[in-house]
Amino acid sequence: MTLPLPTLEQPAPGFLTWVAELVHAHRARLLGFARRNGLEGEDALDAVQDAFASFITLPHARGMAQEGEDALRLLTVILRHGISNGRRKRSRHRQRLVLVEAVAPAPSESSEELLDRAEDLAQVDCCLVKMTRLQRAVVMLSLVDERPREEVGSLLGISAGHVRVLLHRARARVRACAVEAEPDADLSHAP
Repeated sequence: MTLPLPTLEQPAPGFLTWVAELVHAHRARLLGFARRNGLEGEDALDAVQDAFASFITLPHARGMAQEGEDALRLLTVILRHGISNGRRKRSRHRQRLVLVEAVAPAPSESSEELLDRAEDLAQVDCCLVKMTRLQRAVVMLSLVDERPREEVGSLLGISAGHVRVLLHRARARVRACAVEAEPDADLSHAP
């Protein structure tokens, strides 16, 4: 039997007290950890707050909070994963911005450079067309729409692990497609 999570309107007896004690006991060390891992100011505070929010939703959180060091260890793991996930999301976002900038023609580009870029985009599009319908849906939802794996899985009726496998296979297919196209490109430029 699972217990319902306390709500802000009707906290369980003593809920706010143990949360306040937990935050007071571990906040400084967690902020130090976040700062040592490259987060500054509000970003560090947000990451620590997210770690506490995740921790208190765990079924055995209140019991672990009484142990002190066990709670700190788990909070540190949650924080570390949150920081890593944030970095990955920012990296993917930067990659998409670079891709968008790569698609937009620069004023100084020659017609040959524009044609090369158009060929590259057509090649990626051709690779996507060769994928199964499910793989394309996973790629579009995960990479273009930036939805989390769990949400993509529930939308498509598959597990988050299967989403990860399909993304891995799709990336491998795009890489293989690029390798297949390169010998043809070398032959077309030969004298």
